Amino acid sequence: MQQLEFYHIAFLGLAIVLEIIANIFLKLSNGFKRFWLGILSLVCVLGAFSSLAQAVKGMDLSIAYALWGGFGIAATIAAGWILFGQKLNARGWVGLLLLLLGMVILKLAV
Repeated sequence: MQQLEFYHIAFLGLAIVLEIIANIFLKLSNGFKRFWLGILSLVCVLGAFSSLAQAVKGMDLSIAYALWGGFGIAATIAAGWILFGQKLNARGWVGLLLLLLGMVILKLAV
């Protein structure tokens, strides 16, 4: 088990934020029709993976990746709702709840 420090958690948080920003830029790029927004999306993805690489120096990869992906999905759903008016149906909410439950169970298992 690696030594978990605030530094690693901060990088995981930065990776999550950059992933969300990348997804928003990707939507705004409209399939790279707005080229520079698409490029900004790719730059954010690169930053997110670089931050995740720093985070996994102090935490298990399985936990870091699950938290990164899970929180990124949940926050991107919220951003889609707030910025683009994209709402989930009932099955979507069930899926999101299962995702969050899975993240908790995974964390408790390690």
